[in-house]
Amino acid sequence: MNIKNVIFMLSLVLSSAWAGEPKWFAAPELAQTPDLSQGLRDPAWSKALKIPFATMESGEDNGKYTCESYWLYANGSLCAGFKCVHPESPRLWGKPDMPRDANPYNYECVELYLGDMEGNWFYQLIVDANGNIFDANCRNGGAGWNGEWKSVAERHDGFWTLVVELQAPLLEPVWKPGTFLTFNAGRSIFNSDGTGALKTGISPPVFRGPDDKLFLGKISAVELGGKAAKAIGNFKTEFAGTTFTQKTTAKLASLDAFAADCGKAGEVSLERYRELYGRYVQLGRELARLRQDIALNVIFGEEKVRP
Repeated sequence: MNIKNVIFMLSLVLSSAWAGEPKWFAAPELAQTPDLSQGLRDPAWSKALKIPFATMESGEDNGKYTCESYWLYANGSLCAGFKCVHPESPRLWGKPDMPRDANPYNYECVELYLGDMEGNWFYQLIVDANGNIFDANCRNGGAGWNGEWKSVAERHDGFWTLVVELQAPLLEPVWKPGTFLTFNAGRSIFNSDGTGALKTGISPPVFRGPDDKLFLGKISAVELGGKAAKAIGNFKTEFAGTTFTQKTTAKLASLDAFAADCGKAGEVSLERYRELYGRYVQLGRELARLRQDIALNVIFGEEKVRP
C-alpha cells in the first residue's frame, strides 16, 4: 500500500523521543494574551518560546512536513501556536465540519496532552485543520467532558496554523505558579491521496519518549522543597519506632538539608531547577535504599525497633 503518512512527534516532547530523557522548557510570561482571531500574526507570538517538531515518515526525518510550535503564558492562560506545513494542502482542504468529539485522526490535526508535575494526565485536546475539536478529561468525564478552552485554525496555501488558549480554571488542577506541567504533543499528517492518516495517536511505541516539562513564567524551587520535605517526613513517620544507626541519621540529615535548601532557593534559573529536580529524583531512590538497609540492619541488630 503506497500511503504517505507522517506522524509528528513532539515528546517535548518530539525531539526527546531520541534523547532518552525529558526536555525542559520555560515559556515566557507576557502582559497580554494574543488575539486568537489574528492567528500567528499577532506580534505576541514573536516573543514566545519556539520549539520545532521533528518530522517522521517511515521512521526517517525527511524534512518535508515541517512544523513549528510556540508557547507563552499571559494573564493566567497557557497559549500555544502551531504552523504545520503540507505541500499538498490545497488538495486537502474542504473537509466538512464535524460534531464535537468526532474521530479527528483521519485528517490533519494537532494533539496535546497536559498533566501535572507528577505526570498524571488531565487533558487531551485535539484540533484539526478545519477547526473541529475533540477534547477529553483523562481524570473525569472522558470524551464527554467538553471543557472551556479556545482555539482558532486557519488554512493557507501550503500550510495551516492553529492557536490555542487554556485559561486559569483549566490550568489550576495541573499547574501551580513557579512549577511545571507535563506535556506531550503531536501532529497527524493527512495523506496526499486523501485516504486519511495511516497511523493515529501521538505515541507510536517505537518513538515513545519521556513526557517533557514546561514552566510558565517564573520558576521556583519552593514547591519542590515541600515535596521533598513531605517524602522525608513520611519516611520518618514510617520508621518512628526505629533507633537509627549513625550512618542512617547522617543520610537523613543530608536529605533534610536538601529539602530546606530548595525551600529557601525561591526563584531559580531553568538550569538550576533541572539540577535540583535531578537531586529530588535521587532523593526518592535514596529513601528506597534506606528502607532496604534498615530492614537488614534490624535483622542483624544494627538498628533496633523500640518497644
